[in-house]
Amino acid sequence: MRHIIALLCLTLSPMGIAASLQLPDRAETVLVNGKASQQQSSVKLDLSMPDNMQQIAFRYQARYRDNGSQNDFVSDVVILRFQAIEQNYQLTLPTINSASRANQFNDQPTITLTDNTGKSIVFTQDKLMKSGLQIGRDFAQEIAQYNGSGAIAAIASAKRITSKTTTAAPVVPIAIMPVAIVPVAKTTEVTASNNTADTQVNKTEDITQAEISRMLDYWYQKANTNTQAEFKAKIN
Repeated sequence: MRHIIALLCLTLSPMGIAASLQLPDRAETVLVNGKASQQQSSVKLDLSMPDNMQQIAFRYQARYRDNGSQNDFVSDVVILRFQAIEQNYQLTLPTINSASRANQFNDQPTITLTDNTGKSIVFTQDKLMKSGLQIGRDFAQEIAQYNGSGAIAAIASAKRITSKTTTAAPVVPIAIMPVAIVPVAKTTEVTASNNTADTQVNKTEDITQAEISRMLDYWYQKANTNTQAEFKAKIN
């Protein structure tokens, strides 16, 4: 009888515990181990991969006041890769309370990953970038291409893991483009004859268009299928 109980404990204990990742407020996952995901902030993700190598892609959203204006910040897509065992992990992100801190996060995301004892976990990070119009991004396809490139935060696909392919893919560097944050509603006074002010306005307009592109992509991902189809029809 004792042998039976011991065997049951040995068999069931490892399978009853799963790895999970606790996301902070204002973080939204777009990919979990290569699969599309739209988990909202402050959730716990269940993690499972054949070799315990996890790959999470997420965006950091924040809202802050600057010069009397409310500003919305949506970061580039950050890729996080780390080795997990059967325990809980905690992802911590810095506070975004100014345009400079928002730009700093996009330039070099500051991330802290700890286990359930508070110990720091080693991880690799990168960003999933796409040039041109950001609306209607296929993140699953993008991460598949990223993983196939052998970039620093890439993981092997399930097919490659099963076949135990050992041939390494060539490393292709991923271009990281910082994104400037522009207030939601902000006016600039300028004199028509002032060449310096005119130049500044033109630069502000260029930055605004880049931010508008990113915000359009953000709201497109939030829309349902019918709304997305209507929007594409208008563009066409």
